[in-house]
Amino acid sequence: MAKCIHVLIVDDQRLLREGFRKLIEMEPDFEAVGMAGDGEEALAVAERLHAERTAPDVVLMDVRMPRMDGIAATRAFKERWPESRIVILTTFDDSELIHAGLQAGALGYVLKDITAEQLATSIRAAAQGQVLLHPDIASKVIASLSSVPTETAVTPATPPSIGGSDLAQLTEREREILALLAHGASNREISEALYITGGTVKNHLSNILGKLGVRDRTQAALKARELGWM
Repeated sequence: MAKCIHVLIVDDQRLLREGFRKLIEMEPDFEAVGMAGDGEEALAVAERLHAERTAPDVVLMDVRMPRMDGIAATRAFKERWPESRIVILTTFDDSELIHAGLQAGALGYVLKDITAEQLATSIRAAAQGQVLLHPDIASKVIASLSSVPTETAVTPATPPSIGGSDLAQLTEREREILALLAHGASNREISEALYITGGTVKNHLSNILGKLGVRDRTQAALKARELGWM
């Protein structure tokens, strides 16, 4: 029998919390183990769940909440429990919020108007550690990250081989792919987000590796992160 996926729901609107709980409990392999109305309450609930050995596998986190918002709560969860897999649920597609949430450690974002089937798929993917970016949100991430000026992204402590000149060699499409790669997106996820074929993604990745002077996608992602793209 497959392991039950424990889900913690965090949203300041009680009606939405209850709605998500009902949707989650319709799935035989899901269990809503807790609910909270803000980030501070979520941390307290998670502490209790960990003590009871029913720690959440996935945390559905609202963004705008009183006392402690979803960005601050995500950061606190990752500091307290680094293995936390957090998906931010939002009605907003604000690029600054998106970038802040991903920097805080969220696996990704999904919009609150997704279907029950899409929600279930997202929770299962998050439980496996997969990055989650709704197509509408992916475009915001790409625009936000691929527009970062290379000369301001490099810090004095950055080795010469990670200089802005490396990124300057990349085409706009290659910068888009590297931005998504830095957030852990797979070839399939990049393909879907950019509406290109898997073969095209592979070709671009090969060019990116050559231009950045790295051996594999992991090193490319690390270089992008060191440049402040994550």
